[in-house]
Amino acid sequence: MEKAKSRLPARKLLRMGKRLVLLVAFLFGVAYLKYVAEFSSSTWYTARVIPNDGCSSACRSARGYKFSVKPDTEPFAYIVGSEFGTKTINPGDCVCVHAVVPPKTDGNAGTANSTLYRPIPGYPADSIMLDLVLRTTRDENGNEDALYKGSHVTVPVDLYAKSDDRDPTRAHIYQGTARLYDPGVYDVDARLDYRNGEWNAEPHQDSVPYGETRMKTTIPSNEFVLSQVHVKLDVKHPTYLKRHQNLPLCTRGDEAGRWIPEANLPSTWQKWQYMFPAEDGRVWLPYHCRMRRISHPEFTLYMSARYSSIHWYGDSNSRRTLRPFLSSGRWCHKKSQLSRIDCLCNDAPKDLFPDEWYSNMPVPHWYRIHSDGVRSSEIYSDLRNLPVDPTDERPIVEKDPIREDYLPDYVPPGYSLRNDYFDLYYLFTRGTLDMQGSFWDRDITRRNISQYREASLVVVQIVTWDAAFGNWTWFTKQVVRMADRLKSVYPRARFIYRSGPFWCCRMSDDPEKKYDRLRFQAFDRLARKTFVKKLSAQVWDVTESHRCRSPEMKRYSENMPCKSAHSRAEVIHLDNQILMNMLVNG
Repeated sequence: MEKAKSRLPARKLLRMGKRLVLLVAFLFGVAYLKYVAEFSSSTWYTARVIPNDGCSSACRSARGYKFSVKPDTEPFAYIVGSEFGTKTINPGDCVCVHAVVPPKTDGNAGTANSTLYRPIPGYPADSIMLDLVLRTTRDENGNEDALYKGSHVTVPVDLYAKSDDRDPTRAHIYQGTARLYDPGVYDVDARLDYRNGEWNAEPHQDSVPYGETRMKTTIPSNEFVLSQVHVKLDVKHPTYLKRHQNLPLCTRGDEAGRWIPEANLPSTWQKWQYMFPAEDGRVWLPYHCRMRRISHPEFTLYMSARYSSIHWYGDSNSRRTLRPFLSSGRWCHKKSQLSRIDCLCNDAPKDLFPDEWYSNMPVPHWYRIHSDGVRSSEIYSDLRNLPVDPTDERPIVEKDPIREDYLPDYVPPGYSLRNDYFDLYYLFTRGTLDMQGSFWDRDITRRNISQYREASLVVVQIVTWDAAFGNWTWFTKQVVRMADRLKSVYPRARFIYRSGPFWCCRMSDDPEKKYDRLRFQAFDRLARKTFVKKLSAQVWDVTESHRCRSPEMKRYSENMPCKSAHSRAEVIHLDNQILMNMLVNG
């Protein structure tokens, strides 16, 4: 009896403990449901699509400023300071940026549009192009680093919603991070393109006219709100421009970098040690590796030994990309030619292929454009009469004055200019869409592909037509089907995924084309993620370098006579150099 009594307190304690656990679980469940309900109208929390740049801690450690945001005030953006309000960081450090879009009260337009247009899951409702721009390299003593003078190094910032951005009656707050390397003072350049999901018009919806609003970046004085950030000068840091030639050669096609005026480069650098400059005289220089200038004969000879047969899937953007390879780099290679309509943006198929090739080819529409067969075509006859660039035939065997070694001698002395060293087969596809005579699902089969020389390298470029005419939900399924099909058809080939085009600061002249910067970005990121995961594809990124152009140069495209998604010839030559470096150096 006494034993039973002695156990009673223990049983009571056990029951009380169980009740306490249940109570805690209940309270936790209530809190969780409240939390889920609070964010259920926003997709940012569970599905935000932001590349992992290793900078996420920058916003966690930063202290933002709680503004009292009134409706109809100007949207604004700012750099968030640390808990000490510091404005100076070391090269390679990260900064946190906030952007705020106040609600509008002009009738019910915003509310109506919020029900019509929805952002792609994981992307912000408001389209904001935000850059951190290097404005000056002067230090506190007034000294300026000549290497970066006038460079306007531009670092794009991807934003995601910090609060619910699906309610047009509330202020939308976004944040993002950036890693800064080059020394000097950076400020914010932010432009609001669209509000409330209007950037994501699906095929059944009308495109909303483009309208850019310059966001305010001068913020009331507060120790945690910065209009500028200063990156210290560290001449020993590996990304410092003077040390660039000490970096290894690039073997990837998706390296981050910046544009530097060619006139600023050290006098000890030889021209073959960096890619040729863009139309504004700036050179693309990655941060963590270096790209060299590769001639087309060198590339062709290398490819003949390593990848003697290439299958290439793409649309008219790829067709333009192939022109320099067909002409050994001589298409639109002179400044006097760059104002021609085909060098700017136009791309009629017969400008590249004879009519009989384009119209009378059996299905599927394959073009063997880089082989003996091309010698009999009218396009080759025209190209053969072009003057040869003397640098095309010069072997690259000069001694590297920085590394004191020799680059591989891919081009032997006496090498004569030829363009039939490797076979390149091109199939015109409209992304994952089967429309207007293009049927990838029908054409990409083992039976059809078996009639051509087995591919050692497969290049795939999609997205442009998908974003313009496709449905997002359809694309998410079809891009997986396409990747699976390619894997079964090419079990031994190496894959390269070419990113989608960069689109900025305008809308298409064709209202049926749903072109937009964020829409392109969403389609492209899903495609590259799928191809990397399923095919172990390497990414040939032709977008990042254009995102890093200065805000002024990004808007240069507005002056083009045709508003397609085609790149200018000088841009295509630079994009091709990235491909040539990733293949030859790797």
